[in-house]
Amino acid sequence: MVFRAVSRAMTSKEQLQTKIIDWKWGDAPLSCGALACAIGNFDGVHKGHQMIISEAVKTAKAEAIGACVVTFLPHPRQYFRRDDAPFLLMDESDKTSRIASLGVDYIIRVAFNPALQQMTAQQFVEDVLVAHLGIRFLFAGSDFAFGNAREGNIASLQSEQLKTKISATAVTLVTDDNMMVVSSSRIRAALQAGQVGLAAEMLGAPHQISGIVAQGDQRGRLLDFPTANLEMKHYLHPAFGVYAITAWLPDNPEMGVMRGVCNIGQRPTVNNRGVLAEAHLFDFQGDIYGQRLSIALIDYIRAEQKFPSLEALKHQIESDCHTAKQIFEKIDANSFAS
Repeated sequence: MVFRAVSRAMTSKEQLQTKIIDWKWGDAPLSCGALACAIGNFDGVHKGHQMIISEAVKTAKAEAIGACVVTFLPHPRQYFRRDDAPFLLMDESDKTSRIASLGVDYIIRVAFNPALQQMTAQQFVEDVLVAHLGIRFLFAGSDFAFGNAREGNIASLQSEQLKTKISATAVTLVTDDNMMVVSSSRIRAALQAGQVGLAAEMLGAPHQISGIVAQGDQRGRLLDFPTANLEMKHYLHPAFGVYAITAWLPDNPEMGVMRGVCNIGQRPTVNNRGVLAEAHLFDFQGDIYGQRLSIALIDYIRAEQKFPSLEALKHQIESDCHTAKQIFEKIDANSFAS
């Protein structure tokens, strides 16, 4: 069992922290007292997830107990379908930070392994959630399933045998203006179609990609457009192409939020180093290799394409930068008008 902490808010007197607990079957029971819990995978921490977590936090305050989120590591889809293409909307660091910002006291990351896979739904509830994690109130989406062969759901927890041990509530799924359910699957589809605005509406914020800035071949510098390169690794691959972005260094908040353009793809004009996010930041000069960089996709400018020469590529990047700056000017104008 591993304990860590992440800051979730700053008050005038103290910095509140959310404790992160990595727990696996066989570890000792937690000593956090009774908990109100939101459970799920929470990939993307979208508006539907936020609603579930808010219900757990609200109940925790009413009952004067701790609020927690129980999630799984790795994501069960990674465990069962290891050959799938990358699909995650968030890395673990951004996910825990986003969840912590919603006011929970604990994030409990349960190891998804063969022991957990083989448990029946009843065993998982009684032996894990109640006996070891101390869950008294449980909240999940109405589509959440658990246990071997996904045999359990929130409705099954209303049985006479279990309801005296745990109070379970199915939270109504959040829908958008078109009455379509907000889901991680829909967000993935929107991103793969280049519909970053639609994805942002469901997420509650622009889609974010974070990682350690990797050393590249510095070809962008030769074109007078130096880039900070992030490997996509387990991230979902959005539509390949060029985006208007904002960017920041989470470990250096004094740097503020920067703007720029980012190509996500395989660089067909130069060479294929795998899927990269290559961010060119406006009016920025500095060495950020090895630092954690976060970028947010603000708008999709164009699809990735192969150019006949590096000079043609350079001219297109100039055009992309101009387009991105126009996008930001429009955003700034709309913000000022509102």
